Amino acid sequence: MDMMFRSVVGKLWLTIIALFAFILTLFSLLLVQSFDSYYFRKQTEGLKAMTEQISVNLQHATNQDSYLNSASAIGKAYHTRMFLVDEKKQLIASTEPDENMPDVTLEQLLNSSGLKIEEALAGKHPDPERINFPSNANAKDRVQVLAVAVPHPLSSGKNGAVIMYQASEDYDGTVAEVRKLIYVVGVIGFVLTTVFAFFLSSRITYPLRKMKETAHRIAEGDIHAAIPTRTTDEIGELASSFNTMASKLNNLIRAVSNEKEQLSSVLRSMVDGVIMINAEGEIVVTNPPADHFLRDWKYERQILPMHELYQQVVRFAHEVSADVPIQGRIWHVVMAPLYDQDQIRGAVAILRDVTKERKMDKLRKDFVANVSHELRTPLSMLQGYSEAIVDGIASSPEEHKELAQIIYDESVRMTKLVNELLDLARMEAGHIELHQETIRLRPYLERILRKFTNLAREQGVHIQLQEDTTQEMFDLDPDRMEQVLTNLIDNALRHTPQAGVVKIRAYGEDELWLEVSDTGSGIPEEDLPFVFERFYKADKARTRGRAGTGLGLAIAKNIVEAHNGTINVQSKRGEGTTFTIMLPR
Repeated sequence: MDMMFRSVVGKLWLTIIALFAFILTLFSLLLVQSFDSYYFRKQTEGLKAMTEQISVNLQHATNQDSYLNSASAIGKAYHTRMFLVDEKKQLIASTEPDENMPDVTLEQLLNSSGLKIEEALAGKHPDPERINFPSNANAKDRVQVLAVAVPHPLSSGKNGAVIMYQASEDYDGTVAEVRKLIYVVGVIGFVLTTVFAFFLSSRITYPLRKMKETAHRIAEGDIHAAIPTRTTDEIGELASSFNTMASKLNNLIRAVSNEKEQLSSVLRSMVDGVIMINAEGEIVVTNPPADHFLRDWKYERQILPMHELYQQVVRFAHEVSADVPIQGRIWHVVMAPLYDQDQIRGAVAILRDVTKERKMDKLRKDFVANVSHELRTPLSMLQGYSEAIVDGIASSPEEHKELAQIIYDESVRMTKLVNELLDLARMEAGHIELHQETIRLRPYLERILRKFTNLAREQGVHIQLQEDTTQEMFDLDPDRMEQVLTNLIDNALRHTPQAGVVKIRAYGEDELWLEVSDTGSGIPEEDLPFVFERFYKADKARTRGRAGTGLGLAIAKNIVEAHNGTINVQSKRGEGTTFTIMLPR
């Protein structure tokens, strides 16, 4: 037992029990005392006020017998009894006692020391007092009443007294019930506190059994491991030391983790790909663009170029760079070494998708080459034929006129090329202006087709117009859209052989759909993605000697998009081509 009380379990149990007993005892004493004082004060104030009121009413009553009967009824209702005595303490009148209250005689009240009858006869108003009497049923039992005497003026000019008493059994019973309840709560609380104390004690000793395990977990890197204890003894201090150590390590790891998370957020938000390689050449860190690159490379090849570049970094100890084409895209890779003091411990590679840049470079080069090519032929012809005129090679007026006509045609062609280049540049810069009008759709399309009727007849091509819409009016820029349709119909006629068909179809209700289709030679499938680029041309063998500048479709696309519409093309070799325009209403 001595060892138990010196243990943590015993000390905690004794402390809790002592604290509970002290608090329960103090609470019960204060509660009983407070209840006793409050109840006694209210009962005495009520009894004294009732007695004085009866004395006053009795003094002014015209019929005292009738009032005494009323007072008797009231006394029974409030469990009280009244005596009226003269200055010699002789009984003048009294009320009948209630059967539920103790029967105390006037002599008992007058002979008790608690009733201050002398003060009442002297005109004073004493406070009620508790008076104990032996019980009539059993002499060993005691009966307690609350009695008071107040002065009552008599007709003889002297003071009598009104004496009233009230049983205090209700109060005693209430106090007894409160005490009984406190005792029951005390017993239950003692049992529960004991059980709780031993349970809590066993929980507090849990850190003792887990101390070694927790220390090993912290040493192995489980920084979040902690001993759940709040005691202030030696075990608590030891557990607190462990928890403090774990907390500091946890804060350090959290700081490192936050920095890692910030770095990860930066990597995830980067447009360029990032790959980190350790000393063994293994990829340990990537971001989403780098993952996309690696997936494409693994799909296409087995050996990653990262390994080859890493070997170069390790061999030469400086950064290397290379362009890696993969899955139709071009990635520019820059890899630099990572050092641990003087030793290379890995490398970091930055991957940038330069497909668009390389494509723009190629477009710029192609643009210069195409413009040079398109201008070189008419310029050479202008120079050659003009030299022929200057040197007098054309001897006859007819030959002179023929050479002049060729020079004029080439200058017109060159002017057209330059104007189309200027128009395309303005459109791509966003400087295109539309002058929209409300037009009647069918007359508008018929007027455009009439321009090609003679040309189609000469080439033996049938040209048709089909209208499948109930909307007669539409808002658009008639000049710009005529430029688009003229280009498409001219291309269709150029690529359609004799007995072929060129059809223009208009349909749609909410949107206007325009189709220009032909039964010509079609466009190769590999060329379809590029038909709307500048200087695109089909095979010259299919143009029947009427090659264009290659800018018409690029201009058409910009005009349609300026109308918030779209233009698409579908084609099959040997079957024909269909250009589809959608214009929103």
